[in-house]
Amino acid sequence: MKIHTTQNLNSLPDYQSTNNVLLKDFRLKNYSEQMPLYEAGLHSDAYYSSVSFGKGPSAKDAKKIIKASKKIVGDISKEPQPEVKRGDNFKKGPFFNWFLSKYEYEPVIQAAAAAGICMALRPATIMALPAKGKSKEDNTYAASHSFASGLIGLASAIILTAPFKAGGKYVTSVMRRDFKPETLKKLYPQLDIKSIQSGNIRKPIDEWLNNDGNKFIDNITDIQFLPEFKQLSDVSERTYKNVLGLDVDWASQKGKSFNDVILKDGNKLYNKIDMSKVGIIVKEDGYRDAQILLQDLDKEYLNGLIKDSKNTNWGNLDINSVYNEKGLVKDFREWKDINGNQWKLDLDEAYIASPIEEVKRFPRISGKKRFDAHDKEYKHITYQNNGKDGRLGTEINETIVEAATANEAVDKLLTWGPDIATRIPVASATIALIPWTLKHIFGIEKKKKGKDKPVEQVQNTEKLSDSNKTDKNENVSFKGKGDPEKANWFIKMFGKYYGKPIMESDAIRNVAAKLSLLPGKLTQHMMTLGSLVTSSVYMTRTLQNEDLDPERKKTLAVNQGLCFIIPTVAAYTVDKFLNKHIKDFEYSVSNLIQHAKDMEAFGGEKMPAHLNSKNVKGIRILASIGVFSLIYRYITPVLVTPLANWISDKFFASDNEEQEAAKEIKLNPSTKNNQVAKEVSINSNKEKLSAKKSA
Repeated sequence: MKIHTTQNLNSLPDYQSTNNVLLKDFRLKNYSEQMPLYEAGLHSDAYYSSVSFGKGPSAKDAKKIIKASKKIVGDISKEPQPEVKRGDNFKKGPFFNWFLSKYEYEPVIQAAAAAGICMALRPATIMALPAKGKSKEDNTYAASHSFASGLIGLASAIILTAPFKAGGKYVTSVMRRDFKPETLKKLYPQLDIKSIQSGNIRKPIDEWLNNDGNKFIDNITDIQFLPEFKQLSDVSERTYKNVLGLDVDWASQKGKSFNDVILKDGNKLYNKIDMSKVGIIVKEDGYRDAQILLQDLDKEYLNGLIKDSKNTNWGNLDINSVYNEKGLVKDFREWKDINGNQWKLDLDEAYIASPIEEVKRFPRISGKKRFDAHDKEYKHITYQNNGKDGRLGTEINETIVEAATANEAVDKLLTWGPDIATRIPVASATIALIPWTLKHIFGIEKKKKGKDKPVEQVQNTEKLSDSNKTDKNENVSFKGKGDPEKANWFIKMFGKYYGKPIMESDAIRNVAAKLSLLPGKLTQHMMTLGSLVTSSVYMTRTLQNEDLDPERKKTLAVNQGLCFIIPTVAAYTVDKFLNKHIKDFEYSVSNLIQHAKDMEAFGGEKMPAHLNSKNVKGIRILASIGVFSLIYRYITPVLVTPLANWISDKFFASDNEEQEAAKEIKLNPSTKNNQVAKEVSINSNKEKLSAKKSA
């Protein structure tokens, strides 16, 4: 029995939590450390990941070498010339960034993508490429079925999941301020609990502090960035004047070492250069190159650097002369060598961090490392974007990472719990609802052939389920501070009685912490679970359908099973294969946004309001939605249907013939008498023929 599938399969998109954390392998590492590293070869194996600067188990104290190359004064360009790439204007454009800003409503986007495929692409394909043996009416019905299932799926998803999603968002955006202190400490171990109260009054969130005295930031991916370092010979006159505050007659200094350059006022460039903009690039075994400002050098890291630099200028540095009594790095011109003399920095080993020279941005690191318990390797620490007076912000350590990972898992449970819980009733309702919709709304009804109902009418009901992940709270605006007046009573109710109890539940948090340790992406696993539940319902209902002949039952059940297994494997594989290319795109968009921020702070053009660095993670989400939706809803049915037909013909054909005959006799008893008479006649003829031959 051949089937013409318009089956709707469950797509498995990534989901982005409301606390702006995206995990790789259920493990939030430091987004800041990772994002822009790929383009410059500073690649780690996960976006939103700590910088490991290379794969494999890295040693904490690998050998370090300072990168340097001799330079003399040549032609210094007048203006900076940051690289402009094709597509940059689109990436910075309002439409693209508006689209990215919707990443938080991933279920809505997923359902919209599914609806687009079911309501346009698949019907067009069905009508353009009619299956062999199918009439035009069959294809029209199949195309209409696809359209109806996409429409119904989108509507049902919005109705069933939007209130829970809106309530969860309200909790994380507004009600969080009033969580119990013990809950807040579990969510944010870096938070100074004493700073949240003023007497008996709870302060606004933007007045809270971290344990180190820096401003509280719940999103640990909001970190500090630095522009790509440039050697002194590679920056423009504008950088010297406007960034470093140095005025040089470069024509008169040609051919000199940068260590000997004299400013127009007679001072040496070496004595006047702004240390806060000066850094070094370090090559380290097991890691990629790391760029570090001199003022950020971690003491333990510097100590290792000195030991690894024997017989060089850095090997003669007295580390005790580098730091003051507060542990802060002193001006490099105050550093001493081991003999007590002034230690001289070779400017050929110095690099400048100028925001106007380059679009590329890198996380600001100090060289300090943490051991990642999940990946079993050392990774450079990054710092939150809350530092004071140009200093490093809050250190993102392993404790903060683990808490953020658990927060992400709780958010996944809060978001996807209602979706998975409603899969069985939604799938069952869909089976009955789609034919009704086709008949009463579209005016289309499949003609029945004999006692059998059309296979499409049962099989294609699989379409609805994968759209039941939508959320339509786009009109609800939650600000970072939280404004209760922004949400209506309906959303507040779900926040109070659904979201808040989940967020404060120790039992759920413990479950979430364990889930966060699983390999892979939690969102995809939960979506796979939902797809498995839905496919199981459809297969069960198909096999129990007495109106279908046995061959159709088995063929359709095989089709439905394969349409879960094959696209699941394919979607994960393709998504992983595309990961590198998606990262490249993410990094380029992130760099453009960070560059715009820096230019505004530098006194350039005002950063467009539609640019927001937190939306960069939407690229990964939208890409996954596209990959999973296309594979599940369009590509797989085309490939699976012939395979299901082949399996049915090969393994079920003989059984089907016997069952068809038995069914025919049951429905029409006269058939049995005719069959017996036919067999008697055949046997009689055989006997007569045998007798003639014997004679």
